[in-house]
Parts: sequence; structure tokens; C-alpha cells
Amino acid sequence: MKITQLSVENHKRITAATVTPEGNMIVIGGENGEGKSSLIESIETLIRGKRAICKDPVHHGAEKAVIIGKFDNGLVVTKEISKDGKVKLIVKGENGLAKASPDTLLKSFYSEFTFDPDKFFTLEPQKRLEMLRKLVGIDFDELDAERKELYEARAQAGRDVAGRQSQIEMMPSYDGLPAREVSIGDMTAELTAAMDANSGFMESGRKLLQAKERVEDERAQVKKAEEAIAAWQINLTNAKAGFNAASEAAMRVEQADRELSQIDTAPIQAKIDALEDTNRKVRANINRREFQRSFASKKKEYERLTDDLTAIDAKKADMLSKAQFPIKGLSFGDDDVMYNGVTFKQASQAEKLRVVIAMNIALNPELRAICVRTASLLDAKNMKILSDLADEFDTQIWAERVGQGEECSVIIEDGQVKKPKKKE
Repeated sequence: MKITQLSVENHKRITAATVTPEGNMIVIGGENGEGKSSLIESIETLIRGKRAICKDPVHHGAEKAVIIGKFDNGLVVTKEISKDGKVKLIVKGENGLAKASPDTLLKSFYSEFTFDPDKFFTLEPQKRLEMLRKLVGIDFDELDAERKELYEARAQAGRDVAGRQSQIEMMPSYDGLPAREVSIGDMTAELTAAMDANSGFMESGRKLLQAKERVEDERAQVKKAEEAIAAWQINLTNAKAGFNAASEAAMRVEQADRELSQIDTAPIQAKIDALEDTNRKVRANINRREFQRSFASKKKEYERLTDDLTAIDAKKADMLSKAQFPIKGLSFGDDDVMYNGVTFKQASQAEKLRVVIAMNIALNPELRAICVRTASLLDAKNMKILSDLADEFDTQIWAERVGQGEECSVIIEDGQVKKPKKKE
């Protein structure tokens, strides 16, 4: 549906203007403050029905503003706005009958990008993505949330795998050792027995020393007894008997001492020390095996999470492959809308205009009209591109441009239409 005629009376700076567009590119020219913006805004004011979009819409000195739009499907929309803010809206069809719900009908013609396509340029990339997803009926929110959770879990698993791998590589490994530590209890018992035996040997030596000291004492007694033999004959006999008894005891102790020998504990202690070193290495091997099992578990978890991420990406790819985009080459990027393999932000001006027009048509398929209010910022090359896109997409582009050049379809001067200058 296109506009075949636009009549505006007393709307903002416009006092009276009627435009009958020819072709798809309609350039509204004029100097600043003459009313060209008011003419462009009148289209939005008309399409938005009873919803007023600006303050002070009635031209100063007039009682009401009247905007009439005729469309190529026979639809006629009339909107009257009085100074007190009251709005009268009449929508008639081809047969002249008024539509039962004009606001509802006009609402289906409205899209925010129809009257301000620059908004799409300045949207945050994520909002552009969200808009395109809704437009093509794809909602990745749930999948993206699941993917984010899996990605973070996999990242943690990856860090765990890397950490364990690094630790395993730093751990010593010993060959030819038992899988478990060897008990040192038996060896300790052997050491205790040896030490007990050595204690007996020391005790025997002490007893031998005592026995020898007694012999010497008795010998001294014998000597004394012999010197006093006359007086101590009886004592001599007793001393000899004691001497003989002590000598026999000393001989027995000495014989027992000869049969005993001191045990060297150094070899046993060396065995214990060697066993402790062996057990230390065994513990190191056990610890390494535990880390290897943990590493294998984390690696398996990492691979599983990677498979889950791949499955989500495949599901998204399948959804994208079935999506119907407004224009060929349009797709989703990670951070922005993509067009022909590059982000929207990196696309050329011509490509951006193409995307915006296609998006607008998809969002607003009923009304084939777009208002470009920043056409003054476009050079001749981009104005030509805009005109070509209007024909390519078969949609009207109402462009506002400062000046009165030959590219202007309509020139507004002092709130009225002035014919553009022609080449001589």
C-alpha cells in the first residue's frame, strides 16, 4: 500500500500543501524552517491515528489541522486535530464506507522504523539481534542461557584438566615398586629385639665386672688372712671357701659372657630407612595415580560439555537454516546483525540502507512507505543508492533534504508547495 496523495492544512509550519507523488523516491526540499519537516511528520501523525506524537500540532492562528492521505488500495484516511487537542479520525475504504475501527486498522500500518529508520542504525547491536530474531520467529534466549552455562562449566573443567595435567607432569614417578606401602612393624620388632639383646649383653658385662671386683676383694681378704694365719686360721678357711665360691661364680659368668656377642643395629636401621624411602615413593605413585584418575574424569567431563555445546550450536544452525530472513545475506552474528558476512556496523552505507528498508517492509508489510529525515547527510552517490533501493523494493521513500536542488520532488517554502526549478 502506497500513498497516492497527501494533503496537509495548518499542521505545524504547513499552511496548505498537497503532494501527489510520482515514482518511489519523493524528496521534500526546502530551506530550514520552511515546513519540510512538518510535511514529513504529517505522514506519521496521520498513520498513528488518534495518538498525538507532537506538541502544538496546529499552525498558529488556525483553529484546526487537517491531514488527508489517499492510498493506492482506495483507502482514505482523514485526521483533524483541534487547538484544544481533540482528534477526529475517519478511515474510509474504496466503497466509501467508514471503517468500524480505524485506530486498529492504522495500527497495522505502523512501524517505528517507517518514520525513523536511523533508529536501526543507532540501536545497540544486541537489540538489533533481538529484533531480527523476533522478526524471523527465532528465540535463542533459552538456548543461549543453556549454552552460556555449559560454556562456563566447560571452561572450569578445562581449567581443572590443565591444572591437573600440570600437577601430574610435576609429580615424581618411580618404577619397580609395590602398589601399596610396606609395613615397617615387623622391621621395628626386629630392631626392638636386637636392642633388648644388646641390653642383656650390657647387663652381662656389668655382672662380669662386679664378679671380678668381688674376686679382688676376696683376694685382699685372703692376703690379710694369710698375714694373720695364726689368729685367723678359721677365717682363712672361710675366706678360701668364699674365694673358691666366688671364683666358680666368676668362671660361670665369664663363660656366659663368652657365649654372648653385641648385635650391630646399623644394618637393621638402614633397612628401616630404606623401607621408609620406598614407602615415600609408593605414596608418590599412589598420589600420581589418583591425580591421573581425576584428570581422566575432568577430561571426560570437558569432552561431554563440548559435545553438548556442539549440539546446541547445531540446533541453532538448523533453526537459522530454516529461518526466513527479510533479505538474502542477512543473518545473526554473535554480537550484531550480519549482512553478507560482515557486522551491520561494518557494512557500507548502501548495505545498511538496504537492510533497514528490508527490515521495515518485513515489520510493516502493509504500508510501503519510509520517511528518511536525514537525507541532507547523504551525498549524491548515496541519494542515488537510496532511489535505486526504493525501486528495487518497490516502496516509497519520503526523504527530507535541505536545499532546492534538482533532486527535489517537492520544495516547501513558507509552509506551502513550490515547484522545483527546472534546467534551462
